[in-house]
Parts: sequence; C-alpha cells; structure tokens
Amino acid sequence: MKKLSIKIIYTLLLISLFFGCKKEESTNIVSSPTAGSLAFKSSAASVVLTAATDATNVATFSFKAANFGASVIPVYSLQFDVPADTLGANAWANAITVKLAAGTFEKAYLGSDFNSLLANQLMLPTGTVSTLVVRLKAEVTQNTGAASTIKPIYSSLTMTVNPYKATIEYPALLVRGGNSWKTPTARTNGFVLTSSKFNDKYEGYLNLPNADGYGGDAFQLVSSKDATKIYGWGGTATTMSLTGGNLYLTPAPAYLKVNADVSALTITYTPVKFFISGDDNAWSTSSTPMVYNATTGKWVAANVSLTAGKTFVFTCNGGYDISYKVDANGNLVYAGAPTWGGINIPVAKTGVFTVTLDLSAGDGNYTYSVK
Repeated sequence: MKKLSIKIIYTLLLISLFFGCKKEESTNIVSSPTAGSLAFKSSAASVVLTAATDATNVATFSFKAANFGASVIPVYSLQFDVPADTLGANAWANAITVKLAAGTFEKAYLGSDFNSLLANQLMLPTGTVSTLVVRLKAEVTQNTGAASTIKPIYSSLTMTVNPYKATIEYPALLVRGGNSWKTPTARTNGFVLTSSKFNDKYEGYLNLPNADGYGGDAFQLVSSKDATKIYGWGGTATTMSLTGGNLYLTPAPAYLKVNADVSALTITYTPVKFFISGDDNAWSTSSTPMVYNATTGKWVAANVSLTAGKTFVFTCNGGYDISYKVDANGNLVYAGAPTWGGINIPVAKTGVFTVTLDLSAGDGNYTYSVK
C-alpha cells in the first residue's frame, strides 16, 4: 500500500511538472503580429507647410504596441521616403529613420521640424506637392547588439506634403541711410548684405533711391552680430572703416551687386542687368531681358516661351561672369567666375511663363520662380 502511494505521488508530480513546463514554454513562444494589428495612422493625410505653421502640430503618427507573443519589448522607428525609393533591391535605402523612445507609441511633429525633415533631410522640392511614404518598423533587438532572428514587422501609409523653403537668417550687414534719408530699422529685404558662409565676406544686391548723397546714396552698414560695429567711408570708394562717415554707391543711381569684406575692410559695386539665356533662345545673352520691379525688389520677364526638357540660365550684362544656375537640390546658386559651377535650370513644362528672379534677401537666399 505504501509503495502504491509513493507511485501515485510520483505520478502526480510528473503530471504537474509537465503542465508547469508547458505553461512556462507557452509564454516564450514568439509569434509575429500582423501589420494591421499595429493600427498605424497619421493625424493628417495632407500637410501644407509655411512659416505660419512652424509652431503648430502638423502631423502625429500613432500606433498600437506590437504583440510578439513573448515577454519581449519591441523597439519602434519611423522611416520617411519617396515612393520611387520603396521598390526594388535597394528599397528604403535612402529613407530618413527616426527612432522612437522606449514605451512611445506616437510621434508628433511641429511644422518647423517636419519641414526640416522633408526639405533638408529628405530634400523634397519646396513649394510643390509630393507624395511621402511613412513606414513604421517594429523589431526585437538583443542586449548583446547581435542581429535578432525575429523578423521586423512593418506597416506603411502614404500622405501628400508641401514643404516650404525656409530662409536661413545669415549674419548680415544692414543698410542704414545717411544724412537725412531713412531706411527700415528692422532687417528688410533689399537693404541687406549677407554672409552665406558665416565668415567675413558679405554679398547682396542694392537698389537705393539716391535720396541723399553726393554722387550716390549716403549710407552705412551695421553688423547684425554687433550693432556697435558700423562700417562707413574708408578713404576711397572701395574701402571701409569703423570710424568713417557715409559710404556711397558708385555709380549711382543703379541696381548693384555689392560685396563687402569686413576683415579686409573693402567694398565693391557692380552695376547689373539680368537676362534669361537658354535652349529656347539659342543661348542669347541679350534677347530675353528681365525688368527690375523696384516695388517688389524682383527681376521679372513676362511671356517667356519655354519647352519641357530644355534648360536655361540667368545671365548678366551680356555674359556669364555673373550668372545663376541651380544645385543638385534645385536651389539657386552662383555659377559665374571664378567658380563656374551649378547645373542649368531644367524646364518642367512647355508653355508661356513669367519668370522671376529674387535677389533681395542677400546671398544664400536667392530664389527664382517660373509660373
């Protein structure tokens, strides 16, 4: 009887151990969740960004926790890309990846941050509607840093976005009218030279009204970095000092490209008139002139016939020494002597357009439009 009792006890122990192991094993079985279970979504299907939306929450991406069926804590990230880069062998290779903090199931973007991601990191065209693909990645990582054998789970959505070109506030020299004529006290386009490389060299285009000055407009240049530094007459038309009187545009009145070096204390003035030169006018540097609008501070050429697939360049004074093209991101850049850089500006559509060149905001902020 005693032996039988011992056998029954052993049997019961084995049964309890068996079911206990099965229960423990079941908590460690990994099963991949479906993409749909993540319920990945965006608060906005379409986003148009402007300076007015910089401080506004423009998009929030949210999702539910991924249940891999085991006692693991997934890691999440968002990937941003364009549709063309989400296909093929190198799909998502150029995506911008944003890792989310542990325990976070949403990511909200202010307009300024989202615009920077789109325009600066992803380099989408500004002022144009583009399709954006956003992919949520849920993965299980190992503490050792070794690659996990558990495959990540993805869920994607698409939305349309329209980023804007944010103007960078470069260090500047602000025009201050001399004698009796007044200029804006705040930094104002058309009255500014900027340093796009954040060094001692400043550039801009000025069209001052010849309001008060001998042979030109009397003015001084005030540093935006240190308002006590006021650059004026240095003894000649091409030199400056911190103790002199008024500078004068030479010749004047005229629309001038102005370059100032606050280290060398030099300043130069080049009178300019702009033209459009390209495939559609046999690259003539005189047949398609632009007209300066003193009210808007922009150069404009109306009724310009352009052909899709062709290219053009902004030229000056009948040549290419001062000229503007675009860089690989479509931003307007100086292409003249001595660098001779840039890419010819591509024409997107065939038609008759108004072409505008805006040089009023100083070097680094030059823009153009074709409408």
